[in-house]
Amino acid sequence: MILAAFVLLAGVGAIVRWRAGVALPRPAGTLLVNVAGSFLLAAFIDSQSGPDVAVGIGGIGALTTFSTLVDDFMVLWADRRSRAVAYMTATLVLGVGAAWLGLQLN
Repeated sequence: MILAAFVLLAGVGAIVRWRAGVALPRPAGTLLVNVAGSFLLAAFIDSQSGPDVAVGIGGIGALTTFSTLVDDFMVLWADRRSRAVAYMTATLVLGVGAAWLGLQLN
């Protein structure tokens, strides 16, 4: 049952990430899903139980995207390094801030 939930939620998370990428230009879409994922993971995952792992790694893990973050950074770096640094700084600050807010819900 946990495996089925993991697979289903991974599919949903990947589709949401893809739709965010269609709706918003990069890197804004990447930033949005990564900050949202930070918040959701902190808000809803408080143990290593089966359901939490399925939701956290399956759904939220598929929603967030480190590979696209790095690709966005490299594209920005080649064009304007200051934008690349600002993007990574915003990702870190907003992601940690969102995770902190999510933890306040627990």
